Amino acid sequence: MSSFYDAEDLWYLTHGMRRLVLVESARDAQRLQEVEDELAITHRQFDSKGHQLYAHDLQLRRGHDVRVVPLPPGGGARTRQRGSGLRTRGGGTSRRGRGTGDDSE
Repeated sequence: MSSFYDAEDLWYLTHGMRRLVLVESARDAQRLQEVEDELAITHRQFDSKGHQLYAHDLQLRRGHDVRVVPLPPGGGARTRQRGSGLRTRGGGTSRRGRGTGDDSE
């Protein structure tokens, strides 16, 4: 058996490899599209459930004095309870009036 290939043998080998790569690439692209489609469907279902839960929550609160307002960017209502956490000198937790540049303290 010869360890050398002539030009025609090399052409058929490379042509076969190219075809294989193209077929695999097409399969990968098709599978990627299927996954993207499934993801889009899942996002729509998730959004739909979120809207259903929001509407249900409003129905549960019906009869109460409830206002629905958008949350400010970067967070919502304070989560710490009053008086929790470390206390500074002076014992107060209020920061009103401080940090105004007034050095008279």
